[in-house]
Amino acid sequence: MNASTTRRRFGQFTLVATAAALLTPLNAGVANAAEASETPTSSPAAYINYLESTSEIGADQTLKDFKALDAIHQKRYLNYLNDPDVFEDLLEEAADGSAPPNTKSLSDTGKLSTTDSATSEGGDIVLEKETNATFIPDAPLKGQLGTQALSRGTWTSHYTVSQKIFGITVTKLKAEVNYYTTGRKVTRVNWANGQVRNFNAVVAISKGIPKAWLSGGTAYGQVTWEGSIVYKGFGIQLDKVHRVWANHNGYQGGYLRNV
Repeated sequence: MNASTTRRRFGQFTLVATAAALLTPLNAGVANAAEASETPTSSPAAYINYLESTSEIGADQTLKDFKALDAIHQKRYLNYLNDPDVFEDLLEEAADGSAPPNTKSLSDTGKLSTTDSATSEGGDIVLEKETNATFIPDAPLKGQLGTQALSRGTWTSHYTVSQKIFGITVTKLKAEVNYYTTGRKVTRVNWANGQVRNFNAVVAISKGIPKAWLSGGTAYGQVTWEGSIVYKGFGIQLDKVHRVWANHNGYQGGYLRNV
């Protein structure tokens, strides 16, 4: 763990109260003493109930994928969710690794995507870092985009970091920036945003206020993530800056680093 990651001991009463605040509640209509003592990651049945109860976008697919695992892999999946080091590895690896290569778009579809990945736990866990862009042209495209600069219009560039366990996307963090280019230079940065998708029920992730700016002909977008984990009496907090950038030549990149 690096210096920016702090870990502190909670009392038993504080742990119970904090965990109740962080974990998505189980279905309130099904309550008995045994279920009340469960957490969403304590058993496959509890995790399935959690996914069926949440309104998070993408939960249906995660539920389908989790149910497709055999009993052994379902248990291993939950063991990974209950291991705080696995979530920390997502942020540490993303911070320490380099961003995907800056790449120029030559596609006539107006889309660009490059992906870099790393594995751990014998390939059970995959970390992906992706840079991509989408494009709304001022006029219909004719042939391919220019090789020396982006076509004139409004672009949105994204830098996404995601963690998959047995092929199931557990956590995905995305930073994006929207900007306008004349084909010769970026003249305006319209907005920035951050998106989070998280199906690790022992982790709570909150988003700070996104920032967008133009500097040296490059469009920047940035958001700060605050992550909290409660596990076996320990509270772990991780704060990360998630940045994406792009210029008129189609070069783009990003990072996820410590605050």
